[in-house]
Amino acid sequence: MERKQKRRSDQRKRRLRKIQMHWENIQASAMRWMAVSIILLGMTVFGFLLFSPIIQVREIKVTRLSPRLDIEEVQSTLSSLFGRHLFFLSSFEVEQLLNESIADIERVKIGKEYASVLHVEIELQPLVARLRIVEPDDIDAPVGTGATVDYVTEEGIYVVTTAAKDTQTLPEIILVDWGVRPVPRTLLVSPTFIERINAAEIAFLRQFGQEVQRRTVYLRAQEFHLQISDRELWFDLKSPLEDQLERYRIFLREVGIEEAKDYVDLRVSNRVIYQ
Repeated sequence: MERKQKRRSDQRKRRLRKIQMHWENIQASAMRWMAVSIILLGMTVFGFLLFSPIIQVREIKVTRLSPRLDIEEVQSTLSSLFGRHLFFLSSFEVEQLLNESIADIERVKIGKEYASVLHVEIELQPLVARLRIVEPDDIDAPVGTGATVDYVTEEGIYVVTTAAKDTQTLPEIILVDWGVRPVPRTLLVSPTFIERINAAEIAFLRQFGQEVQRRTVYLRAQEFHLQISDRELWFDLKSPLEDQLERYRIFLREVGIEEAKDYVDLRVSNRVIYQ
């Protein structure tokens, strides 16, 4: 009796093992088919993206963060991208096109809206000064009443625009000794030059309590003059600014500013020339 019960128990166990093995085989097959289906679906989607004419640039939306940006110019610059496959169009290529055409770009952000829209957000370099480009003999000529259109950016790029906003508080730089008249959207002065002028102006205000009334840049000579009261102070880029300020301190201590009627030349090492 016990033997019969044991045989029956063994038979049940064998049937259960067969059922379990059969179910495991079904699960394994289902997983294999699912993996194959996912791969086939991925290949189908990739093929659609690769060959479908739907995924092409048909619209370019431009967002400008600077009022002076010409959207029509941006559209014209990017016109060669129309019809390009959106999926394979790189942000680097778009930025390169823009930088080659618009020299004063500060930042570009690229986005894609499938299936056909390219988003471009552009920020231009901030303007740091108004420009008055004159001949050396015309420095003291009366200033015209027309609107200012000449500016320089923080990176030294010369910009001509009538669309700049809130520029009344920008300092004016008189540009002389330029040889060939500057071309818009080219490098006019180095960023170091602009930083040196700003640093000198701040130093005179903080250390001597003197405010600059006029800034004149001699482009070819790579020097600048700052007018304080009725006198000009002459600087260049050859020696450190602090050395030139120290010469001015010595001049004030040993000679006195009232002795200089026209200018004080701070460019020469170990001495100060004045007139």
